[in-house]
Amino acid sequence: MALVLLTPAHASDIEARFELDLRTHRPLVPAQLQITQSRGQLRELVLDGARVVQPAGDGQIFVEDGRVRWRPPPRGGTLRYQVPLTHQRKGKSADSYDAWLDDRFGVFRGEDAFPIQSWRRTRGSTLTSELSVALPKGWSVITPYLQDSQGHLPIRNPGTRMARPLGWIAAGELGTRRDVIEGVEITVTAPRGLHMERIAMLGLLRWTLPEIVPMLAGKSRPRYISIVSAGAPMWLGALSAPNSIFVHANRPLISENGTSTIVHEMVHVLLTELDTPRDQDWIDEGLAEYLALRALKDSGTISTPRFEASVAKFRSWGSSVRSLRTASATGPVTARAVTIFHNLDTELRQATGGQQTVGSVVRNLLQAGELTDLATLRTVTRGILKHPARALSAGQVPGFD
Repeated sequence: MALVLLTPAHASDIEARFELDLRTHRPLVPAQLQITQSRGQLRELVLDGARVVQPAGDGQIFVEDGRVRWRPPPRGGTLRYQVPLTHQRKGKSADSYDAWLDDRFGVFRGEDAFPIQSWRRTRGSTLTSELSVALPKGWSVITPYLQDSQGHLPIRNPGTRMARPLGWIAAGELGTRRDVIEGVEITVTAPRGLHMERIAMLGLLRWTLPEIVPMLAGKSRPRYISIVSAGAPMWLGALSAPNSIFVHANRPLISENGTSTIVHEMVHVLLTELDTPRDQDWIDEGLAEYLALRALKDSGTISTPRFEASVAKFRSWGSSVRSLRTASATGPVTARAVTIFHNLDTELRQATGGQQTVGSVVRNLLQAGELTDLATLRTVTRGILKHPARALSAGQVPGFD
């Protein structure tokens, strides 16, 4: 058995210890949460009842309306349950999973193991967390967190996110490569024996991240980003999460259309602090795809003609879109969004002699820390151009005005 402890660096009003036992994984995994507190600062914790099985423990436990509500004793206590860590991606084929655990490896997110929906605690109380993972012999684990000077892994999530396990976790007999790029430690991890171009991926990021990290790092540049990979039966795609990315081992570093999945997802991670309305996913996806494509061009990874050909394909693909108002951007919606941001970038560069770009707009939005919607985009760009941006005018962004 291997035991990995992730512990907080400082004492706080509430100390939470998350424990997961991967030695037992068919079909459910034992998990528990231990709370230590002095005066009942944590009043209630709510978990997803569809994922939590057989909850038991100290204090009061209520199972109702698809939720598990736990009210720990005033001085703390333990909640125990079981949880599935294998999950098929909704609407996909039988061999497409976005969480997987068997006797060879596991790839899943912290929120899969600890599906916490909300906390209720006293105003001003502080919270730190630790994670304990029991592993089969010969296994190791990679999480989205960096070790501190004492060898501990404090759970520090971006922005104001709760101190609970979030993001991608890989466990098993793993092969990992590391590099520091633009002040960010990057790891690329996959099960040993799986063909995964770890060094080539780090090379691509070494070329492109200098174009985007200074622009998109927000108020606090991430210190660490973990990239985990696997093959079948995981979904043939990529998904970002706080400080971490999953990408299928068979995804190309650069696709035939000149885009890059891993650079796209890296932009998403760097834009974690960008808050957009639920029905305006076109902003998130359009920015991620356009800024990734622009980074490939500006770094010299792809040529200017290839960049222009890629933009032309996006323009054609998104030409029939009638509305960008959606909570989940499809391929054509993202393509239309890419052309909008390309038009805006061109307009900004021409008006300012190349001094202002879409990156400048994003940097202003991150510094403001406000909700980013179409109206906010128009306000920020008007401040730069001193007049409304043509690329964002009525009729240019379908589904609005």
